[in-house]
Amino acid sequence: MIYEKKPLSPVNTLKGVAVGVANIIPGVSGGTIAVITGIYDELVDAFGHFFDSEGGWRRNTLFLAPVITGILLGNVAFARLIGLFLDAAPEATTFGFIGLILGSTPYLVRRAGASRFRLHYVLTFGLGLGVVLWMGLTPRPAASPPITQITLTSGVWVFSAAFIASIAMIIPGVSGSFLLLLIGMYSTLQQGFSTLNIPVILVFAVGTLTGVVVVAKAVSALLRKCHGATYCAIIGLVLGSAIALFPGIGSGYATALNLAAFAMGAGLSLMLGSGMKERLMRRRSRA
Repeated sequence: MIYEKKPLSPVNTLKGVAVGVANIIPGVSGGTIAVITGIYDELVDAFGHFFDSEGGWRRNTLFLAPVITGILLGNVAFARLIGLFLDAAPEATTFGFIGLILGSTPYLVRRAGASRFRLHYVLTFGLGLGVVLWMGLTPRPAASPPITQITLTSGVWVFSAAFIASIAMIIPGVSGSFLLLLIGMYSTLQQGFSTLNIPVILVFAVGTLTGVVVVAKAVSALLRKCHGATYCAIIGLVLGSAIALFPGIGSGYATALNLAAFAMGAGLSLMLGSGMKERLMRRRSRA
């Protein structure tokens, strides 16, 4: 399958912003939003085949530049705003993201192209669903002391942790913070960035970049060779993340607010998956 990457697209910057915002929401995966906004396949192909895909590194650079810029903008510009929403109305904010995730289901099913019942589709869907539910229900382990100085041994640990955490940037529904907690490295990352510990940040950045490339290559190969089964696993991961996020049902005014937030999220997701945004862009370009 050849992916049609649109270089230097302002729409891709907005999609990157959405991914960046998702990265700062507890329990929400940036990979999930990349799937919902329709750039997931192209993103993993650009990272996984940076030099050897159609158009080569120049086209991939032009495609990735606005997406990565948007991710950084989303991380920085919306961190405070999302924090305010989570503080003021945590349940409603969570329901908004659940609606965004569940509203993407029709698009994901169409993207999978799984028109016939096949056992391995069901198995991969169940695997993806089970992984995320396990991650959502597993108690968080206690924090371990942070690594503050980089030696050969500690550098290997930080690099390995970054490599593992990078899986969350590519695999939808997987929480990077949870993976870091499982291996006892979350406090190292948190303190390293909060205190601007440059050696720790550099090792972590190299490990993350290496992991993104390796995992993207694997996912890209799966999408090319067994697209339907891979997307069924992605659907399981995405739906599992919605279930894991569910905060329970409120009462009275809170319920009405939660339902309104859910409807807004689902409506936005359905619009993104319907191709409406592309039709609007074409109309504007012809005007």
